[in-house]
Formats: sequence, structure tokens, C-alpha cells
Amino acid sequence: MAKKKLSVREIVDKIFSVGQKPIWKSKRFISLISSVTLLGAGGITAGCILASQNSSVQTYYQFDDKYFSTKTAAVAYAMSSAQRKNLSYNTNNYLFEGQVFSTQSKLNDYIQERFPISTIKTIRNPGEYVINSSGELSRDVLSASYEKPTTVYRGNDGSAYLTKDEAASTFYNYQKVYNIEGQIRYNEYEARELYENSIKKKLEDSLTGKTTCYLQGAICQTEQEIKNWLRSSVKNGFEYRGQYFSDYNFSEFLTVMNSIDEYTVNKHVKEVINPDKNSYWISQDKGNDYLNSYFIGPKYVETTQKLPGSLKFKEVSSFTPSIFFAPLAFGAVDSINNLLFREKVQKFDWNSWTTIIDYLNFLHNNISNENYQKLINTIKDLRLPQNIFQDSVTNLGNIKDDSFTDFHKLLVGMKRMLTYTKVYASSVTNGATKLGNAFKGIIVDILNNNKETMGVLMHSDKGANELLDSGISFDDIYNMFLNQGAFFEEGGNNRKIWDIAQKIQSSVDNIMSVVDGANKIADGYQNLYKKSNTSDKQIQTGRKQLSHNLKSAIGSAMGKILSKLKLVGKALPIANIFSGIWELSKTFSFISLKTLEAKIDHNNSIYYVTPTFKLPILDIEFTSSQLKTSVTPLATSALNYMLPSGTNAKDQKLYEFNDHYYLSKAAAKADLIRQIYLHPERYVSNRKLMISIMAKDVPYWLPETISNANICGTTADDSNCINQVDYDSAVSAEKDKFINQIFTEHFKPKEQSFYLDGFGNYFLSKDEALASLAENVALGNFAVTYRYQTRTGKVFFANSETEMVNFINNNEMIDNKQVINSDLITTSHYNNLSDYLGMKFDIYTLDYYGDQKYFMSEQQAWNYLWNHINYQTLNFDATMQEFKFGTNAFFNKNDFITWINAKIVAVQGKKDDRKVVN
Repeated sequence: MAKKKLSVREIVDKIFSVGQKPIWKSKRFISLISSVTLLGAGGITAGCILASQNSSVQTYYQFDDKYFSTKTAAVAYAMSSAQRKNLSYNTNNYLFEGQVFSTQSKLNDYIQERFPISTIKTIRNPGEYVINSSGELSRDVLSASYEKPTTVYRGNDGSAYLTKDEAASTFYNYQKVYNIEGQIRYNEYEARELYENSIKKKLEDSLTGKTTCYLQGAICQTEQEIKNWLRSSVKNGFEYRGQYFSDYNFSEFLTVMNSIDEYTVNKHVKEVINPDKNSYWISQDKGNDYLNSYFIGPKYVETTQKLPGSLKFKEVSSFTPSIFFAPLAFGAVDSINNLLFREKVQKFDWNSWTTIIDYLNFLHNNISNENYQKLINTIKDLRLPQNIFQDSVTNLGNIKDDSFTDFHKLLVGMKRMLTYTKVYASSVTNGATKLGNAFKGIIVDILNNNKETMGVLMHSDKGANELLDSGISFDDIYNMFLNQGAFFEEGGNNRKIWDIAQKIQSSVDNIMSVVDGANKIADGYQNLYKKSNTSDKQIQTGRKQLSHNLKSAIGSAMGKILSKLKLVGKALPIANIFSGIWELSKTFSFISLKTLEAKIDHNNSIYYVTPTFKLPILDIEFTSSQLKTSVTPLATSALNYMLPSGTNAKDQKLYEFNDHYYLSKAAAKADLIRQIYLHPERYVSNRKLMISIMAKDVPYWLPETISNANICGTTADDSNCINQVDYDSAVSAEKDKFINQIFTEHFKPKEQSFYLDGFGNYFLSKDEALASLAENVALGNFAVTYRYQTRTGKVFFANSETEMVNFINNNEMIDNKQVINSDLITTSHYNNLSDYLGMKFDIYTLDYYGDQKYFMSEQQAWNYLWNHINYQTLNFDATMQEFKFGTNAFFNKNDFITWINAKIVAVQGKKDDRKVVN
């Protein structure tokens, strides 16, 4: 809306009311004087009458221990007695829409009235309708009285259908195929070509005319034909609590899994500890501690606890020094990477509109296009809402801590985004894990900007590519840089991470080998700790001197060290980075770790650790100036994303399964059962293969490497897992063994040699076989089979369409959910339809010049308003008068008069002979 621009003269007029007609020249003033004159005459007459009636008792007014005949006299006395002082000051007025406001609060009051914000209810989840980084919602978030929930079913084409039968019909995408002596052809032309160009020519060949086959009643089949049939008939036998079910047999599955036990549910469905977690950044400062002491623990933390501005530490039991290597090793890599990263990439402005994609675009020269596209494609596949890209990095720009680098902010943004991803339903299995792997590629690219240096540190020609190992998760990489305490507490549970830490330790030893006198200093440390009757004070004094000598020696060897690190020409604080880890590696058999802990909650702690020797000694004193932490709040919890606004999250539980969050355990359990049906090998033991031969069930027991296989991504522990492709290959190899065993036992004894026409008929003469082939091809008597491939890639065959349709109807699980009926007008894609949660949400509507804007919170509406309205701030010098009466001071005449009137007391008659002031 266009705003009227006022001239300077008009602005001044409005502030000081200049330019108005003098009131004493107006007709209103003349009328007013006339009225007062008439009223005054009447008043005098009435006053005389009243005075004569009450001459015995007179009313006086007391103020400042004096009597006054009238209130006016009391006020006049106070005004004349007050000390007055003129004060000069600088002030602001505010000009908006042609009006001037003397204070910000008056402007606020006007704007609140001018742009009202109201609350309305909707049955739609506002979190799915955010359209920009201001938090504005699309109009589609509104719901009308006629909108109702309705159930839709997911078809095989991804569309939503109103009936289960309609959805099921989209799964009828089976193929009509031709099965010719065990070979599959997908149309009649290909079938005829096989008969004419292969089977017929083989019959006509005098040397190869006869075929080895195996009699089965009236037909004789080839080995390939029999084995193909056996392969399609063999089923996996999945065992659950002593009962078995086979692939894609829903009735068997329900019989076995109908009463799934809590142990299985709890194995895969995990309650999220502290779901209402808010996040904080904890700055860590050792103060003036000159020894090699360390903070170990998360700098970025998520917790339900409300953290104070700083943390308090208490002494706890010490940890084994060897476990301390991993945090120190990764701390060294972090320090070097941060220094090199800052040198290569200019500082980024993390403002309130930034998204994580903005920063990745900013980094385009430092990451490969391949990994960038992989990430973008993963995000597209997950169909993530736009708001989480900004929410993932919100408030990161508010942290004023030099140790919180842009690289760290990227890691925090990625971790948050993985958490928020689990809030939204996705058709992509293990979506958060796939996103984490894409993030891993980006982080490795950044580290490999200095690949040679990373190769030296990680003792590998692959540089940071060591971290791409499937056994190393994004969380492991995150912890390497921002929560080394995770390895400190776990004690090296992840062997792959532990191996990398030991490689780094080995590299540090290699690098320090070029420092002259290093071995002598190491002997000095050991001799210091070996001395008996040594006081703690002597130990620490000795350490201080040796640490000084070590850092001096490192400084002298700086060129050699940088050459080793492939960083010639750089200026890095190598002594601070390597001295501590090297000292510890040379002395850990003589020392223990004195450990202080600041407990954040049941799952998170920050430790402050300093080495000390193992003899009984006096405690080392830590002064308050040494341990400094500063806690800054960052972002809200993922749970608040899922709950309606205004809902108390305090007692709300949250569950996780398959990289997705659920508000109820029942919903997570239902999805678990669905996944067990679709991918049973990932959740229950595949004990045996099964087939029915001549009405008799024949089992084949699978080896434990298969029946007890841990398929990667199905449990929290992937340390000894097998990926799905390798698992399928292993099962296929066992299936071939089983088929060969069945074939040898049941079919091999009936081996014969005949002329075959390719239609199952066998003959003693070539001519008979050729004649039969020609006749059957002419009549089109082909063996037709129906082939169906499930959504999980499993293949089934049926001899008729009716049999195949019945198989699909009985065994395909048709997904369904409740949505709002009118949403089907906008889209018919099942995944794009928002779930109806059965709740009502508050949204806030802002009337902005007649245009209705919608927001998830009132604060977002206010932020939008103040970022878009156009008002002017008018700064000028002004004067004001101060009124001081006794000990009371007033900066406004009206306030002074109001105070005077409040202090005046009316009394009947005088109690002494004090003079009356008129």
C-alpha cells in the first residue's frame, strides 16, 4: 500500500500543533466566554445563599501542613513553591500512515489496532503448509465446516483411491509370458521365433536331435524346465516363536504374527529418550590452565533440561587413559580442519532467512557436483517440507563463539535436519539413514579439500574417504568434531572408529619423530612420574617445564612438521594441537586422569580432564577462573513439530521405528508388522527353504550365517551386518544347492532321451516331433504363464489370470490413511496428501491491508508485520520541565497537578489559628 510522504513543515506542525487558528479568535471561544459569564452569575447568587445557611462551619483544604480556602489556592501554592528546571534531551517520534507517535509503545498500540491478529482453528497440520522462511502458511491450511476426514487407499501407481478394490486393481500389472522348456518369452512373436529358430533347428540337426529329458507321467521335461519350476516353487521359511510362514502369504503371516510379542516390538520400536528436547550450544574455555587439560563432551546438546547460563563441575571417578586417545585424536583432526577450512572458505552470514541449502550453494567450489546432486535427489525423494531447511539452521548465527565455526554450524544443521526428517512420513525406507549417507559425502568432500593432509592424519591414501565406510554413520562423523565425549564414554565400542583413532595416534607419533629432543622430553615425563615421594605440586611444576620445552622444540621443528603434513607455507599452532596427545601417548602407563563432570541430563555430560600420576596425592585444585562454560539456547524440539499448538509436551511420549517418529507405540507397531510382511528377512529368522514334492513337504535348513544374519540398517548395531544384495545372493546360492538336491533325488532317476517338440510331448522319431511342433505352433498351443513382481522385487508365477488375481487380492497389503476429503481436489497422489490427525490446531491470521496472512504462531505474525510495515523514525532535540516539590520530582506538569490533588485533604473548620492561604 502506498504511504503518503509528509513534508518537514507538516511533520513539525503535527508534533507541535503549529499552523492552527488561534483559539481566542474563533467563534467557539466567544461562545465559551459567554457561557462562563452566565454560569458565573448564577454561581455567585447560589454561593451567597449557601454561605448564609452554613456560616457556622467552613470547609478548608489542607496541603503541606497549611490551610487553604480553596483547592485552586492549594494547587497555585504548590505550583509557585516548586523548584523548576528545564532539561534538554534527544528523543524519537515515529511517523506512520500520516500520524506521529511520541513513543514506540504508542506506535505499537496503534499497529495492534490497525493490523489485528486473531486465532482460528483448523483440522490441518500447519507444519505442512509453510510457504516461506517467514513462517507464513498457505491459504490451503484453512479448513471449512463441510470438510471431513475420509479414508483413501494407496494404489500401485502411487495414486489415492476411495475404495480398497479400486486400489487393489492397480496391482494387476502381471505379465502374460510364454514358458518354453524353461525359457521365458514375453510375447507370442518371441515364442514363435524360439520354436522356429532354436527348437526346430535342434530337432533337424542329426547330431543333436535327441534331448535328455525326465519323464513325469505323460510328459518329458528338460533339466532347465524342471529346475525353473522348482525355483519358482521353493519358499523361504521364516520362523517366529516356533511357527513358520512363507514369502507373500498373508494368511500364513497373520496366523504366525497375529500376536507379536513385546520383545520383538521393543527390539525395533524404540522410545525416544527425552522427546521434548531443546538444543543448546556450550562454549568451553579452560581459562588460564597452562597444563594439557581438556574439555570432553558435546558442544551442541539436545536435552529436556533447562540449562543455566554456565555449568557446574564435580569430581567423578577417572577413566582409563587409553580410552582418552580417541577424543584427543579427533580433536586434533578437528583443530587442523577448522584452521584450513577458515583459510579456504570465507565466513558465511547465518542470518534469519538462511537455509541449509543456501550454505551448501555457498560451498559449491568445495564440494563435488556428484555428492551435491546425490543430496538434492535424496531430499526430492523424501519430499521434505520447505520449512525444515530453515529450521535446521535457525539461531546458529546468534552464537558468538570463535570455536563454533561455519563447518560446525553445517554439522549441527545436518544433525537437526536428520531429526526433523523423522517427523514426516515418507515412502522411502530408512529415509533418514539415506539422508545421513548423503551428508557424509558432503562432509568428506570438505575434509578432502586438504586430502593429502587428511591422508597423513588418517594414515591412508584415501584421505577422509576412510569415513565413507558403511560401518561409520553420520552420527559417528558428527561426534568426531562436536561430541568427542561419545567415544570417551563408549570406550571404543565402534571398532572402525576406534581403528581410525589409533591411526591418527600413529600419525602423530610419526609427525613428532622429526622434533629434535622429543625422545629426551618423553624420558623426562616418565622419570618425573617414576620418582617416589613426589608431591603433586612438584609433579605439576615439572610438567609445566617439560610442556614448555616440548612446545619450544615443536616450534623449532615447525617447517619439518608442516612438510610432513603436506602444509608447507602454512602457519598453524601445531604445538597446541599435538603436544597434549603426544604427551599422553608417552606416559599413559604412569598416569591416571583426574576427571570433573558437569551433568546435563541422564544421557549427556561434559568432562574436564587433566592427567595426574597414579601415586596417592593431594587433589589438584581447580579455581573458578579455569573452568568456564557459556550456554546459549538454539532450537525447539522435534516433538513440538508433531503436536498441535498449545499442547503440553511434558508427558507426551515419542517412538522411533525405521527412521520415523510416532506419537503412539501402537502406530509404530502397526508399521513394524507391515515391514515384517514386506521384508521378513530383516526382522525374523529365515530358517529354511521349503517345497512340496508329490504332496510331501521337503525342508532345507539354511546355515546360521543366513538364518541369524543381521541385515544392514535393520538394527541399531551395524558392526557385523550384511547388506541386502549380499544376503540375497547367499540365499540364492543355497536355493541352487537345494534345487540340485531335489532334482538329483526325485527327477534324475527318470532320465530318458527323446525327440521333443517343445510342448512337453516326446517321440521316438524326429519326423513325429517336427510334425507335432509345426502343428502346435500353427494352433498357438503355447504354454502360457502369468508372472507378477511384487513391490519388494519378489517374483511369483500362476497358471491362470484368475489364480494370479486371487493371489494379489489375498496377499498385497493395501496402505490406507485418513485425509481431508477436499484435499483430493488438489492432488490425487497418496504421498502428497496430508494425514488427518484427528486434532484441531491453532493458527494466527493477520489482516495486512485487507490481505489475510496465516502463521503458526503469534510471534511469527508480529515478525512478519515489523519486517514489512514502513514507518519513519524522527529523531530531534527537545526540552522538558522538571517540577521538584520537597523530595518529589515530576517531569510532566499534569502528573505534578494530579499528585497535588491527591495530597489535598478537605476538612470542616480549623483546629488551630494558622493563617488561611487564599
